[in-house]
Amino acid sequence: MTTDLREVLHERLHLVVPPAGDLPAVRRAGRRLRRRRQLTAGGAALAVVAAGTAVALVLGGGDGTDRGERGLDPVGQLDFSHGLRAYADPGYVIHLGGREFSARDLEYLDTDATATPYGVVFYDAGHPMLLEESGEFRDLEPGARGGGGHPTAKADSRGALVAYAVSTDDGLEVVVRDLASDDVVGRHPLPPDAVIDALDDGVVLFRTDAGTTAWDTATDRVREVAGPDTRVADVRNGVLLYDGPRPDGPGASPYRLVKGAIDAQLTYDGSHVLYWSNRLESTDGSAPVVLDQRATFFAVDTDGSILAAEYGHPATVYDCEVPSGICTELGPLTTRGGDPAFIGVDM
Repeated sequence: MTTDLREVLHERLHLVVPPAGDLPAVRRAGRRLRRRRQLTAGGAALAVVAAGTAVALVLGGGDGTDRGERGLDPVGQLDFSHGLRAYADPGYVIHLGGREFSARDLEYLDTDATATPYGVVFYDAGHPMLLEESGEFRDLEPGARGGGGHPTAKADSRGALVAYAVSTDDGLEVVVRDLASDDVVGRHPLPPDAVIDALDDGVVLFRTDAGTTAWDTATDRVREVAGPDTRVADVRNGVLLYDGPRPDGPGASPYRLVKGAIDAQLTYDGSHVLYWSNRLESTDGSAPVVLDQRATFFAVDTDGSILAAEYGHPATVYDCEVPSGICTELGPLTTRGGDPAFIGVDM
């Protein structure tokens, strides 16, 4: 089941009020919980970690139906000055930009949307939308028709660019937009089974059943990166984190290739890997970054800090600086809906 964002936004908003295990077992249990949440929502959705195509992040609807005018009610002023600090108890509560609101029946928070310094990009009935710091919603492609595909969206950590997909009369295409200027940097056709895996320095990496391809918005050049058995986990600052066989296509040549796990992430400078631990291992021979709080669930926030949630009932959420590793407690999070969830992160 998915949620109509209109229902969510009519819930009463209120300010977040700050609060006055066995890790391998927790990881296994968490993965099972995510799979159950995804598989029970319609029976056909598969987790990004295991799927050939990604499922939707449904903040609104992802069923491809036409909802007419996209007049979503504003949620009120948000505060992005410390990053979005976006996390959720799936199906119950969302914390975003210093606010807390109900997320009744919310699904797939950890898949199709992306968090950017300019707000959250998500799909509403196939339309790419932006929730801005003002609390207003903007349809990024008002002239496009909705679609039922779920190709994800990705933000570029080196600028204001975001990549998302849109359905047109000619088929699916990826759009790269500068959220600071609202200019479209480029558009490129996509196969119907494509999934956007990364965006770095204006280069979009997208995956199909045939493998991973890079499209450079500056030159409009398209080059093969890797075959179908390779998965790109993350790309940041010229570092490509991959799982499976080493990428050997011409599109992989500009990158420093680092072997990793599919559910790992890179820090914004590409120098460290975030993977199920408060110890972030180096990709370039430098010292590891060690967060001063142990946690189980992690994400890189839009300001480059690390969001961390300690497993518990309730969970405790922290915002940790990089490279110092100093963590600030954000508050408790009830976990009625399963694992704590972060926007665009399935770990």
